[in-house]
Amino acid sequence: MIIGCIGPADSIEIVKEVVGRCCPDISLRTYEQERVEDSWKALDQCQRETQGTLFTGIAVQEGAKACGSVTNPYEHIPRGGYSLLRMLSEMHRSGIKSGRLSIDVVSDDILVEVVREFGVELEDIHSMPFALHLCEQEYLDRHIELYESGKVEAIATGFGYVYNELKKRGLPAFRLYASTLQIRDSIARLTGFIKTRNLRSAGIAIQLIKFNSITRSSINQYDDMKNGGRFYLELVEYVRAIQGSLFHFGTEEHVIFSTRGLIESEPHREHFKRLLAWGRERNIIFSSGIGIGLTAFEAEKSARKALANASKLKKGGLFVVDGQQICGPIGESDELEYKTHVVDEAQLKISREIGISPSYLDKIKSLMDKTRKDVFDSADLASCLGIGERSARRVLKKFLDSGYAEIHGREVANKVGRPKKMVRILI
Repeated sequence: MIIGCIGPADSIEIVKEVVGRCCPDISLRTYEQERVEDSWKALDQCQRETQGTLFTGIAVQEGAKACGSVTNPYEHIPRGGYSLLRMLSEMHRSGIKSGRLSIDVVSDDILVEVVREFGVELEDIHSMPFALHLCEQEYLDRHIELYESGKVEAIATGFGYVYNELKKRGLPAFRLYASTLQIRDSIARLTGFIKTRNLRSAGIAIQLIKFNSITRSSINQYDDMKNGGRFYLELVEYVRAIQGSLFHFGTEEHVIFSTRGLIESEPHREHFKRLLAWGRERNIIFSSGIGIGLTAFEAEKSARKALANASKLKKGGLFVVDGQQICGPIGESDELEYKTHVVDEAQLKISREIGISPSYLDKIKSLMDKTRKDVFDSADLASCLGIGERSARRVLKKFLDSGYAEIHGREVANKVGRPKKMVRILI
């Protein structure tokens, strides 16, 4: 198994030594990046050349995710109690025993645990746990400020760049390195993710594609044939890209057999979105459903369910059904993920009392989670759920009548007409 490691040179050297000594089945490729904010620069190459990415620390990982797209399985090496004990031991050996310390990356929970479990005496600790909104320079500045003000006698850091800058200035800095155990645990988790993904990717995927509007929008049958021919050429390119097999159900429906890994991958999702957009520009509207399953029967059944949802959209679209989860329309602003089959007793009870299906209730909960709001008018809800405004009014009335919603206010958009009810959903 080939794993890539991204991080500063000194941390990578330790990882290489541990992998060489303890992980004979792992082939390690390394990508040195001294600064956290530069870690994303190595990400694409690492993901092309390896099966998974090991970040030398949480900061390196989050730095890469902030500017790059992590598509392969990944894991980071945490800094825990062992890292802290080793650093404290080194600090004592160097003659610093006052216990006035400035430390970053390590969480306060670990600090408390080490102090309590091992009886470590620390006079005064200034802790700066890792936080997404802080950059390396801010950690460096804070360490220097604490030292120069006399509040601390030593500095412990998990950042390679911060450590090197402190040493250049001649300050008593100590590096929080990962221990062998932490590195081995992180590699074990990463290889587990890779194996799980490989098994998952081997699942069966069936994609159904059905035309909505070629015949309805054409002037005569020859235009239909021309549009159908153009679409077929584009479809063949898509099928080739996902290494699938293409079959036809009549003249308006196509079936593609492929594997889950290929059909779910981001490049191929993007390819199909471009195909949808290409069709819309030419008034060739079609819908598609992808079903995932362990058997072809199960995958096709799910694909039919997904296609039924996509076919409700006037402009076509793509839905995916995987077990009890449905997601779609993929790539659209109103994309939602919710359950097709609800077993939660509380949710079943609420759906019965409101008078809507459990799946629809889950869809509305998903919408509220995604939009982070609970107040809707009928037009807003209709737009978000892809239904007519009259249907949205009926849904909101059911929530109000059952006590799972309340009137939050009324909005007058125009000088004429009735004001719109703003309804707060209480689920």
